Amino acid sequence: MTNRKILYGYQIRNGALEIVPEEQRIVRMVFTLYNAGASYQNISDSLDQQNIPYSVDAPAWNKHKVKRLLENPRYIGRDGYPAMLDAADFQAAQDKTAEKNASRQACGEKSPIAHLTPYLQCTCGTKMTRIGGSWQAEDKVYLKCTPCGSTVTLDMDGMVTEIIQQFRAHENQALAVYAPSAEVIRLNNAINRGLEQPESPEAVMMLILQGAAARYDCCPDTICGYENSDRLTKVDWRRFHRAVSHITITPDGAVRLTFLDDKMKGKDE
Repeated sequence: MTNRKILYGYQIRNGALEIVPEEQRIVRMVFTLYNAGASYQNISDSLDQQNIPYSVDAPAWNKHKVKRLLENPRYIGRDGYPAMLDAADFQAAQDKTAEKNASRQACGEKSPIAHLTPYLQCTCGTKMTRIGGSWQAEDKVYLKCTPCGSTVTLDMDGMVTEIIQQFRAHENQALAVYAPSAEVIRLNNAINRGLEQPESPEAVMMLILQGAAARYDCCPDTICGYENSDRLTKVDWRRFHRAVSHITITPDGAVRLTFLDDKMKGKDE
């Protein structure tokens, strides 16, 4: 991944750090949206939809870039950086993150990789095990199949995201068709107009969030839980465990879910 050489929102001019006004507006908007309840992924998607680049070399945003931005105290004047954000807004974001983490811990929530590891299987049909070691990168999953000797290294977030997407796609096959309301259509039109002439990015972002809320209200009860792409809820994991037979990991790192009902269909045929 290409990283910016200078923290987003700043530039060096005449040997000194200074604020980039256009990027300062985006930084403030990110904090405002997060403190209002938007997730890292919601914010990342909205920035990309507005064609707001993260950097010249790596223009696309992702939830990790948003997370790092929200956690960086330099925005309130640390380490020689000029302050571009109120300390109260920065602290509010840290409090919200701490609240979310505490809520997950209080619920005894297992990590996604802990749920998924028992299902991982090699293409030879044998269970794959995780390799441990202090040399490992925290954002990677190291797997080995002892019988055939195959080893695979995967990006943890990428693997989890792909598995969740395949699971949701399978679940959604049997769900009711989504029917947008008049309010959803109105907001979509307003968002499109705003994106064509983005005089106020903050206003467009708020319209996008309102549109997401309106679409959520139109969802049948059975699919409302699938809107958040960051993680699965306890109820989702229970359905996952009832639905998934195993997860095949190919030598080139591809991920393929096999579902119990697929196996039953194969027997019937």
